[in-house]
Amino acid sequence: MQIKKLPYAELKNAYRTVKLFVEEQTGGEIYSLRDDIEKQLEIAGDDTAELLGKFITTFGLTANGFDFERHFYSEGELFSSGPALTNIFVLLIKVSLWFIEVLSFKQIKFKHKPEWYRPSDREVIGLTYKQMLVWYLEKDFKKVDNTSYRLVIADD
Repeated sequence: MQIKKLPYAELKNAYRTVKLFVEEQTGGEIYSLRDDIEKQLEIAGDDTAELLGKFITTFGLTANGFDFERHFYSEGELFSSGPALTNIFVLLIKVSLWFIEVLSFKQIKFKHKPEWYRPSDREVIGLTYKQMLVWYLEKDFKKVDNTSYRLVIADD
């Protein structure tokens, strides 16, 4: 593994740029480097594909080695009749919990909310915000495990 020098200011700028872009495109919020972006942003399927397409074109990135199907479920897998019925039930619960939180002026907060149903026929590995940040910095999709940076205050 090669360790690359990265000025702190460049990392800070990259973090802010990618975070702002992703949040503006999805209306969601990034709050962790390590969690899956679909869970954080509450997106799936075509929404995820559209976000990554815009991410690649906006920042002039390449996607060599990135396989969407390895990272995410397709729209059909997520929203066929079985998952759709389950997710309708989950949606009702999520809306009910949100409504209770709003009516209580956030005095009542539910820490554990139901997750959207994901098909289990095949495993997907997802994509973290950290992976997107490395993608942005490297200009091509790289495995995070193979990428390491040493932060520097000024160029050595």
